[in-house]
Amino acid sequence: MTGFVSSERRLIERVEEYWNYLRRDRAFPSTADIDPVELGDDWCDCFVMSPSQPPEDAAFLFIGPRLLENARLPESWSKDAERHVRDCPPGSMIARSVRYVDHVLQQRIPVKVSEVFEERDEEVRLRGTLFPLSSDGERIDAVLGAANCARLEDLRVKQPAA
Repeated sequence: MTGFVSSERRLIERVEEYWNYLRRDRAFPSTADIDPVELGDDWCDCFVMSPSQPPEDAAFLFIGPRLLENARLPESWSKDAERHVRDCPPGSMIARSVRYVDHVLQQRIPVKVSEVFEERDEEVRLRGTLFPLSSDGERIDAVLGAANCARLEDLRVKQPAA
């Protein structure tokens, strides 16, 4: 049985509750604190990355399969090779989600991402948050991200006919 339970319905808010649960009285939780079992199905919408300078050299340590699916990338994309920010397709959901990592490093707080963009002639509404992680409590050495999207076409399909 896990210690974390959330009744929040929105992914971003649940992951933020989890981040706060992990950090307790510390400034940041560490990467080692993250338990995919505790995050449950939400882990599929998350990524963990190791920041770097220059930012495009930052490496992904994990990318969830549903996040890859929402970004229209095959699940093998993150398994075929070590992936860096520079490998993200320009303008993709993943590229848009990670472009604010420098804000996390500078501000040392979670940073919310909200964008509306066109992808393959389809409107996409992106929502995400980037959370700082630290193995020593001082230096931010990893970032946990959670992101999902709504596609206008998907919303039309789900609405009942009038």
